[in-house]
Amino acid sequence: MNDLTITPVLVPQCQSNLLLGNEHHYGPNNRIVGVDLYRVAMTLIVPAEASDARTDLEDTLRDEHRRPGQPYGIALLEAQQLGAMMLTDPSVIEAFRAGASALPNGPDTIIYGGWPSCGYGPWENIIPRTTWYPEGTGILDEFEGVDGARVTLYEYTVDEGLAWKRHGTPTGKTAAMVSWHCDRCHSPHEFELDERFDNRGPHDRQWAGQHARAHARGMDGKCKPPTGELEKVVAAVASELRGRPVELPSKAATCAAEEGCARVRHARAVTARLAAQASNGTSGTT
Repeated sequence: MNDLTITPVLVPQCQSNLLLGNEHHYGPNNRIVGVDLYRVAMTLIVPAEASDARTDLEDTLRDEHRRPGQPYGIALLEAQQLGAMMLTDPSVIEAFRAGASALPNGPDTIIYGGWPSCGYGPWENIIPRTTWYPEGTGILDEFEGVDGARVTLYEYTVDEGLAWKRHGTPTGKTAAMVSWHCDRCHSPHEFELDERFDNRGPHDRQWAGQHARAHARGMDGKCKPPTGELEKVVAAVASELRGRPVELPSKAATCAAEEGCARVRHARAVTARLAAQASNGTSGTT
């Protein structure tokens, strides 16, 4: 069964459409249940011939939406924190690719939540990795947190060798990541590797957003401003060992210089530039 006949076609310049002011809507457990606007990231046509990808797709479809012996037309939609799949006829996708018509947007439009397999299984090597911003850096959303905290969900890029090891060996290859940062407690800390994620598509941004909102609501119990006591203890031990006074920067100072605060500050600056370009009608790419 050959999946190589499924070739995604990216929508040109789709990342310049930032959907500024887009609203996400939340349901029980503060999970996203809808969004005001989507952009079209890419389109695919799944041939009628049997393949692992086609089987995996049909396993997720309702009986009335399956097309035995016929190809599927698919448009992959995305918002900052949510992905969706439009199921339609291949002729509709071909017309959209040719610029002859828009995608359907009526009550009979078939929409499924998420993208096929969400980045694993037979679709992992078919659907290319995508970021929300053209450079993989920018602010995705901000949430009001406990006791005046502000929690920021953001994309960033880093050398692959440093993505999971702060003092790793650079490789010269760039990795796209997504994480969050709280300006009150400066979480997640640099060593909390489970709070940064490979940024392969909207499913990863959505997962990171769930973590960010959980922290903002105080569900993880970690939002406590750093007291500086740990730094004092470590400095006292180091001073005794070295026989001279040793001072350590505060958690806030370190964060502002090279950790979450610094990355958010850079992401905010990139977002402002891209938003200004978008409002002026220019491309978001450089």
